[in-house]
Amino acid sequence: MKRLFLLLVIFLISCGPDVDILQTVLVLPSEVELIFPENNSECTAGIILSETESEVIFEWSDAEVTDGYRVSLVNLTSGEEVFYDATESSLPIRLLRGTPYEWYVSTFLNNSDETIQSNVEVFYNAGPGIQSFIPFPATNVSPENGEQFESSSTAITLQWTAEDLDNDIVAYDIYFGTTNPPELFTTDLNTTSLSNISIISGTDYFWKVVTRDQQGNESNSDIFTFNVSN
Repeated sequence: MKRLFLLLVIFLISCGPDVDILQTVLVLPSEVELIFPENNSECTAGIILSETESEVIFEWSDAEVTDGYRVSLVNLTSGEEVFYDATESSLPIRLLRGTPYEWYVSTFLNNSDETIQSNVEVFYNAGPGIQSFIPFPATNVSPENGEQFESSSTAITLQWTAEDLDNDIVAYDIYFGTTNPPELFTTDLNTTSLSNISIISGTDYFWKVVTRDQQGNESNSDIFTFNVSN
């Protein structure tokens, strides 16, 4: 780990006495790249601890600027999120077998409130006797989360992407509206886009995707939002 400080010396010369001003600018922590477990994959590595648990070594790239790493791990079945602190760019973590997870790594500096988050990735921790896999939660392609549209916009196309280790996704249900959480808008789509949705100016919109596979397994995406300006 490294901490870098940029010293900027500004000399101001006026009619009065010379004034030397020393300013210290703290460099922000740098972003890391996730290495293992790989995104949208089944993780078969690690040490099997029991019928229900295994230990997997998580890995990410070294940050040029940081005082430490904080790993966020979300159980996509239960929704539980757990944080782990690390001083190096790898960390062994106990996981439930046969369970999908989402994770990312944040870097930080002790004397600053600023944190930098990596990309968010998902994987499935292998388990005994798995016959089918739950689809990974869909991610939005367009609109970007928090995007703002001009007031002249009257219609929009929603686009998303989803992955399933079985490659047996059969349908999507779309929830869309001005309330959070949004209400059911349409069901049983077999494409990853929905066009010509009417929108009006001065309104916040929310939407999410439920992905369903041939076995009846379902996953819920995050709730995404966008705004149409006045």
